[in-house]
Amino acid sequence: MATVDSVSLFTGLGLSEHKARETLKNTALSAQLREAAIQAQQTLGSTVDKATGTLLYGLASRLRDPRRLSFLVSYIANKKIHTEPQLSAALEYVRSHPLDPIDTADFEQECGVGISVTPEQIEEAVEVAINRHRPQLLVERYRFNMGLLMAPCAHVSRRGSSCAQVGRWQNDQA
Repeated sequence: MATVDSVSLFTGLGLSEHKARETLKNTALSAQLREAAIQAQQTLGSTVDKATGTLLYGLASRLRDPRRLSFLVSYIANKKIHTEPQLSAALEYVRSHPLDPIDTADFEQECGVGISVTPEQIEEAVEVAINRHRPQLLVERYRFNMGLLMAPCAHVSRRGSSCAQVGRWQNDQA
């Protein structure tokens, strides 16, 4: 009966029934995901949207220190962490800061909590990156190192920085 309850709990997070059954085969993962789902439901009510469920699954599958589960679930459930890059930054932060207490202000800054990036900011960051490398891009064309264009734009999407910060980041890299 517990298996049926876990399958319905996991499908309630947005997992397919097949993925939920596969998850149950990994006892450590299923226990951590079950705990994360229950904690999230305490905050959100009985329904957890698919985006939140995906983040919870990513958290449960990649978190190495179960002591941090409640802390990170609270950020996900309260929509303070709502993207995969933010979750990756949060997991990296707790890995690199294993001792208590966690400096929440530093954690939130590193994870981009409270920051959102608009499509206009992304477009502006791409334009800045292209314009900075336009002469080299026109000469080298298909041989141009696209990493030079993508890194500053990815930085904006990860950190939610303004385009002014893209310029500072690029200057730091030069």
